[in-house]
Amino acid sequence: MKSFALANPGIVTILAPNHDETYTIDILGPKRLLHTSQFYQGGIERYDLQSSQGPVSWGVPVPEDALVFGATSSVTTGFSHQFWVGWLVGCRLHMQALMQVKPIDSELAADEVPIFPAVTDLSGVGNLYTWRPAGQGTSLWRHSFMGQIKSVGAVTKEALSEIPGHPLVSVAGTIPGEHEQHAVIGWIEATPDGAVLGMAIVKPDHLRVIRSKPMAGMAPFIRQRPGVWAAASPGPVGHFQLVAVLRSQTEHPAYTVAALKVRPESDLGEVDLADSGIPAGTLHSAAFDEDKNPTKPSFSRTFLTKDGTVLACNPPEVRLHGVDLDSPLPVASTSFHSYWGTRATDGTMTFQWF
Repeated sequence: MKSFALANPGIVTILAPNHDETYTIDILGPKRLLHTSQFYQGGIERYDLQSSQGPVSWGVPVPEDALVFGATSSVTTGFSHQFWVGWLVGCRLHMQALMQVKPIDSELAADEVPIFPAVTDLSGVGNLYTWRPAGQGTSLWRHSFMGQIKSVGAVTKEALSEIPGHPLVSVAGTIPGEHEQHAVIGWIEATPDGAVLGMAIVKPDHLRVIRSKPMAGMAPFIRQRPGVWAAASPGPVGHFQLVAVLRSQTEHPAYTVAALKVRPESDLGEVDLADSGIPAGTLHSAAFDEDKNPTKPSFSRTFLTKDGTVLACNPPEVRLHGVDLDSPLPVASTSFHSYWGTRATDGTMTFQWF
């Protein structure tokens, strides 16, 4: 089993006051010890994403069959002073903070589906959101991990809300400027009347669910990492966006990029549809990585076709050839540029302008 996947490619880009930071999660050496590496943007026009120091060992071994993921955050003032990495082994969930004594263990239900990435708030609490079946619909849950430095942590679980549909592809993101437990959750459903896009806006004092009307003739494209965006001051606070690719229900499907736009006064949201520019029947996987700009929605688009070609931008332009179809599309998207990550045989990662 691979340690990283399309939903969690081993790259974490977080928004900090006045800048963004990029980290890779690395599993190194024969003991498979957990490491993280920090990168900064340098060179002419910041075209280089360079390592600021060698990998930092956490001294924690990661099991062979673990699916590893990180926690993102968006802090516009202050610092959370905490960095979380987790992994799943079957239904066993382990969360590790950089300065904690040992991982915090928890258990997912057999039919529980995690939503990546996890989200860290200003208090340093790490939150993993999940879906559980609930009658004819689905329930949104939150697993919250917390603990003081150099202590054994704790975890709490709670059900937050139910939706009438069944998400097939999901993503979690942050709401910049929110200091307590928060998230924006985006998903895609398949219904008899067509694809539905949905978002849950999670804040400490309330939760808001928005689902689009069904889009006839369209279905979710499963192999993708959708993107979510939330505005922060001085941008249009209260505005959110989910971006994903849909496919037509035909033998050689066409691919459409759908954007669900949510405003404070909207209960349904508005969906914009645009041709992806990818030839019908050729798409293997896709990713939409938010560019860490809290004033306007902007996403790095990455498409991998069935012949191993990687395309990026809008309209799509060829960037790479001969890419493995199992690639997790390791893109680091920042407020300046996007970068493609390549893992060496020793498990470390380097980046090139993308």
